[in-house]
Amino acid sequence: MAWDWMGTTVAGLSGVVGTVFTWLAGTQGRRHAEQMLARTQQAERRARLWHERREAYFGALRVIDLDLRRERYKELGMLDKLREVEGHWTKAKRVELTTEAATALWAFGSDQIRDLAARWISASDADNVAEMRQIAIEFRATVRQELQDGSRG
Repeated sequence: MAWDWMGTTVAGLSGVVGTVFTWLAGTQGRRHAEQMLARTQQAERRARLWHERREAYFGALRVIDLDLRRERYKELGMLDKLREVEGHWTKAKRVELTTEAATALWAFGSDQIRDLAARWISASDADNVAEMRQIAIEFRATVRQELQDGSRG
């Protein structure tokens, strides 16, 4: 009779231990779910930023390509081609395209890209075509590197 309480006590302690471990497992599960949600949200933010940066860079590359194409047609005396390009890309459209590209670069571009864009604007304003070509090469290489690095991150 002295040992009659032992079974009840062991059963009670087993129940308490089971409850504690069940609570602990639930807490860990919730914590894990919260961490996974935070990681997912962070990954979505990075993906949106990468997409915005990519679009900004492509907009700037369109401006660079258009400006260099116009300069090449001038140099080669291809006035019909120049008029054709300028007929489609009127001065107003080119200004709008440039403004949109610059705004996107200032918002989403890296410091290095913003520096190259500022150099491009100075060279373009000075009609320094040789410098514009050099900056275009640097710009393309930097964009390629940043976008490839971003796709891995």
